[in-house]
Amino acid sequence: MPGKSAAARSKRLMSAERRQEIPPERVLETIGLRPGQVFIDIGAGPGFFALPAAAAVGPRGRVVGLDVSPSMVEELRKNAARAKAANLQARRISKTSPNVPPGADFYFLANVLHEIDGREAYLRDLRKRMSAASRLVIIDFLRKKTEHGPPLRDRIPLRELRRLLAATGFKVERVFRPNGEEYGVIAFRTGARLNR
Repeated sequence: MPGKSAAARSKRLMSAERRQEIPPERVLETIGLRPGQVFIDIGAGPGFFALPAAAAVGPRGRVVGLDVSPSMVEELRKNAARAKAANLQARRISKTSPNVPPGADFYFLANVLHEIDGREAYLRDLRKRMSAASRLVIIDFLRKKTEHGPPLRDRIPLRELRRLLAATGFKVERVFRPNGEEYGVIAFRTGARLNR
């Protein structure tokens, strides 16, 4: 949302309208998030998915919400405190390197991958931090005209994402549709070593 203030962007990201468009609890249920698990939300913003994830994993689980924007990280901290989500940690992250905790159950990117330059390098780096049991979840906009989302030229077609995931050492486990504008992909790392 270029040109919008952080407060306006945060308000839109946490709006009731957005919850109707893509109910976060339903998405988290679809991917199989359970109590006691570790969920890393890359591009967490003010916590649209991170806050419900903290509730889903419960006190024995952990959520790390990461964002490149200092104002979004601060907003997430405030929202976590309001929600009494003691199991949610908010941190700033680089746009070029996924310096994320290793071995989590889920690495989650909702409407983020299309904003990343150097996607192959980013995904290869992320793969190194994942365990064999970890799952990568990517939600992004379909490459068609929709009411919301980035310009068509910035969108990643599902076919292209599948190719990108295969090239970076991932295998698609499942594709789902959270709504009529977006797709979701659940993938895991393959065992083969990748040439650099």
